[in-house]
Amino acid sequence: MKELIDETMLTQLPTAEVDINIHVKATINVTPFVARQKVNVLLLDKVGTGLLAETPTLAVTNGRLYWRVPVVVSLPGRGRLGQVGAVEVDVQTAEVLADEALLQNIADRATQLAQSSTS
Repeated sequence: MKELIDETMLTQLPTAEVDINIHVKATINVTPFVARQKVNVLLLDKVGTGLLAETPTLAVTNGRLYWRVPVVVSLPGRGRLGQVGAVEVDVQTAEVLADEALLQNIADRATQLAQSSTS
């Protein structure tokens, strides 16, 4: 189960008191540095140049721990244009959780962002 609450939802509430308890026990076998490297290699191999993995954050999805690695577009002469997605890496197995649909979505968003930034 993946639960996300965004800022828009919280601002619509008159008051928001939240008590969240999550207990996950896991051995972290993969460092954030390695997760970032794995995503950079995947992006270069499957999507192309101009995409970079940034600093991962630890996330819990369905009771499992992942490194959530943001993916940004950065182009020579134009710098960092913005985030176009994220790829998750399992902290125990180092499995990169990115299917063809996710990679295509990242590629499409990167193209859109690069084209819109030239205007």
